Amino acid sequence: MNKFLGALGLSILFACNQAPQTDFKQLYSKAMEIKDYQTAITAAQVILQADSNQTLYLDTLPELYIAVRNFESANYYNELALKRHPDDEKYLQVKALLAQQGGRIEEEMDVYNKLYAKTQKLGYLYQIAAYQFGTEQFELSEKTVKDLESKMVNSMDSVDFMISETQKQKIPIRAAVYNLKAYMVAQKRDLPGAKKYFEMALKEYPDFIAARQNLMQLMNGGRR
Repeated sequence: MNKFLGALGLSILFACNQAPQTDFKQLYSKAMEIKDYQTAITAAQVILQADSNQTLYLDTLPELYIAVRNFESANYYNELALKRHPDDEKYLQVKALLAQQGGRIEEEMDVYNKLYAKTQKLGYLYQIAAYQFGTEQFELSEKTVKDLESKMVNSMDSVDFMISETQKQKIPIRAAVYNLKAYMVAQKRDLPGAKKYFEMALKEYPDFIAARQNLMQLMNGGRR
């Protein structure tokens, strides 16, 4: 079905340039419904060629291009979106993701600091703590995690964990923090402590794929 829509979108683009706008809007809606993102991009671009003020479609392009792993185009359209919506949380999240993909870690952290200052969402503070730990700023990461623990008791915030190049899993903040604490104590060679925190993460969220894999690796004699 996806291939059919892709071929249909291209044939309309090159053979029927005078087709009514509603045809492309219908094509866009159908493509989005079945997650055929490349066809949705084609339809959106045709709509925008006819009327560049159709920001409803323009503003979807950053995430659509990410979905097809065209990060250069995603960055281009996300910067356009940020010019119109400089404090929009969604586009700032996309900016952080694109910085991560491009290895621009300092830029990524700048965005997360801005997002946390703006929203006070603990998921962003978690990203900062994980970065600090990953760059061996252990004292800073421990301080940030303590701050997280003091605030996460009744929090409904979550963190996205990538489980493949294209799939992610939304994890409750408490489970994510316990998983990070397991890494932190494992780094100090406290393997029983790491096991305890991985188990606490799984108790918070039994479907936590990364924590389960980490625990299995630990039980098999590995240390992350």
